[in-house]
This record gives sequence, structure tokens and C-alpha cells, in this order.
Amino acid sequence: MIQRLSIHTLVAGFTMGGILLCLTMGFVIALAFPSPPPRMVSVAQAQVALTAPSPGVGWTRRISAEPPFPAIRTGQGRLVQSGLTVLLDADPADVRVRSLSQERAPASGRLNLNPEGSLSLGGKAFAAGLALAPGTTFAPFEAAVRQQDGRWLVVTPRLPLLTPQRLRMALAFLIVAAVLLPLALWGAGRLTAPFRRLSEAARGPPDRSAEAFVGGPREAADAARALDSMRDRLGEALRDRTTIMAAIAHDLRTPLTGLRLRVERLPLQSRGAAVADIARMERLIAQLLTYVRGEDAPWNAEPLDIADLTEDCVERQIALGRPVTLHVQGEHLVLGDRDQLDRALGNLIDNAVLYGDQAVVTVLSEDRWVWCTIDDAGPGLPPDQMEAVFSPFHRVETSRSRTTGGAGLGLAISRSIVQRNGGSVVLKNRCGGGLRVEVRFPRLDRRS
Repeated sequence: MIQRLSIHTLVAGFTMGGILLCLTMGFVIALAFPSPPPRMVSVAQAQVALTAPSPGVGWTRRISAEPPFPAIRTGQGRLVQSGLTVLLDADPADVRVRSLSQERAPASGRLNLNPEGSLSLGGKAFAAGLALAPGTTFAPFEAAVRQQDGRWLVVTPRLPLLTPQRLRMALAFLIVAAVLLPLALWGAGRLTAPFRRLSEAARGPPDRSAEAFVGGPREAADAARALDSMRDRLGEALRDRTTIMAAIAHDLRTPLTGLRLRVERLPLQSRGAAVADIARMERLIAQLLTYVRGEDAPWNAEPLDIADLTEDCVERQIALGRPVTLHVQGEHLVLGDRDQLDRALGNLIDNAVLYGDQAVVTVLSEDRWVWCTIDDAGPGLPPDQMEAVFSPFHRVETSRSRTTGGAGLGLAISRSIVQRNGGSVVLKNRCGGGLRVEVRFPRLDRRS
């Protein structure tokens, strides 16, 4: 027996696989695409932003009453501060610089620091020369200069929203998403496919093994086995019901036959009503047998024309002197059992005549369906009875007279036959009064 994995295990495996794939792709991208250099600015650009009437494109300017940041003594900020001090001809204590990047500017040579940590005169000259050399640029930095009133003028370069680092991250995200999305869809399909097959098996023919058809993880296989077991139990219960009802009907027919023979010996004036009651009981037994047999009834599907079938039903009604008319043109092919569909449509037309005084039958084709509508001139039905009348033994008319009385199985039998043929039966009240029965069948294409 094949050992199936559980959904819990599969989901955990897919999740861990996705995480590992993301980390691997990020590592590969980091190796394949080195970090791009940040935007670079020069000391001269900062000097223009500090001294010009306007800061210029790419810079912002503000006033601070207090020193905006502490003085810096090392790194690229020290070089920039030395260059700005020379360009602005300012006191070094009045110029401050803060780097906006972790990058360090390359420098050659050694800066000379005095014991207090500040640059010696030679070091200052060397740093200023290095910062102001033609083509020398630095990672983005802020610069501040003290004004005559004691306040500080601060300039900051505008950093673009899409920096090289962010573009690199977006590229990594898009590549990982492009790889993961198809895999995620494939994994989701693998997990949900068994349950889609399970729903197909539940709607499919009862003789199909759901366990063999579904497959998939352990939970889906367990559900399929439960479905097969439930089908077996239901089938056994239905067979038991059919056997019991058939036995009861058979046992009833024997005393009814004897009763009919005794009734035949009665005087003529008393015989008619008794014979009619016996005939009515026999009809009820026949209807009951037709209903309880249900799916066990033989079904010989063949191409047939609903127009011809309804015409036969209407002609039988007209032969009985009933007001039934038919509107149909052309051919309307379906695939079904002629005898069963004849019984279903005959029951529906009978109901229309008995409870609605007349029946107008119309057959037409639309798209993939063949429609057969049956209109009567009766009082219609209350909205809460539209579905209830299809229940076995349910009757809106409760007199059970010899004229209209029945077991309440006609509509249930008709709907069962039509649904077995892949169609549907719906009741609707007409705007002008009366009830409409809409019967829909799948249309049979000649090419198929």
C-alpha cells in the first residue's frame, strides 16, 4: 500500500522550500549584482548651496538655532570640512559636516593629528587639497556654517526615492517573485486537485470508486473512502426500501384482485363506485412503485426530438377531450429515455389540465438548452409552495377526490426523471395569472 503524505506535511514542505528558495535567490543576486555606488557630491557643490541666493537643484536649505550635529574628527567628513573651510574662508569651528552614508571616502597618505585629535597645519592643507582636487566627490553629506547672528545654515542633498540600493532590492524581489509565483501556483494546484476530484466523484456515477479516482494526500484519500462507504450504505438502504415497498405493493395487489372479483358480483348500481375506488388504489400503487424504484428503473438513452414527444402527449390529451394546445417549430433534439420522458411530460401536462383548467405547451431551443414550457389558467401557487410541491406525498389540493385525488407523487416523479436526464423543472407564477412549468433539457448537437 502506498504511504500517502498528510496535508500538514505537504504544506510544511512547500513553506520550507519557498523560504529556502527565497534565501538562495537573494544570496545569488547579492553575489551576481554587487552593491552599486551611492550618489556622489563634491565640496564645491556644497559651497554653492551654502552661499548662493538659492540652494540650487538637488539641495535643501534650513536654519538651525543650535549646532545641528556634533563636529566630526575622522573619515570623509573631516576631509569635506577642511575643503569647505578653505572655500568659505571660515573658521574651522564654524563649519560642520555629517556624512549621510556609511561609505568612507578613499584617501591617500596620512593625516597629521596633534595630541588633541585636531589636524596640524600641514594636515589641514593636505586635507583641503585632497578634498578640492578636480573630480573628487564624496558620498552624500550635510554641511552647516555658523552665520554672523549665531545661527547655523544647514544644506542637505536631496536623496532620490529610488536609490541604487533600493533598486537592487526591488530587482531581487521581482526575480524571486517571478520564480516563486509559478511554483506557488503549482503547489496550490497539487494540494487542491484531490478535493476537486472528490467533488467530481461525489457528483459522478455511483459505481465509480472515489478512492481510486481522487488520490492525493492522506486526508483526501480518507474523505474518498468515507464517500465510498456512505454511498454503499445509502445504496443498501435504498435497495432495502425498494424491496420492502415492492413487496407491500405486491401483497396489496392480491387482495385487490380478490376484492375486484367480489365487487363484480354486486348489483350494477353499487358496482361502479367500488370498481372506481379499486382502480384508483391500483393507480396509487403503480405510482408508488415508480417513485421508489427511482434510479433502479431501466434507462435507455437515445437521441429523440422533444417536439415529437410533446406532440404525442398533447394528442393523447386532446383525444380525452381536454383543452391542450401545442406551439412548436423545427427540431429540438435531446438525449434521453423516450418512455421515461414521456411519463414526466405527461404528468406535468396532466397537472396543468386538472388544476389549471387548460394547458398551453411551447417548445423552443436556446443556446445549449431545449425549453418546454407548460402554462395553465389556474390560480397559481403560493411562493412557499413552489418547491414543496415536488416533495413526495405533498399535495396543495387536499380533497383527494376521484377527479383530482392522487398520491402526490406526480411532480416528484417528473422532476426525478428530468434531473436524471440532466435537466431541471421550475415552477413560476405568470404575471397574467396561472402557473408556468419550465422544463429544461441539455440540447443534443447533431455533430456530436
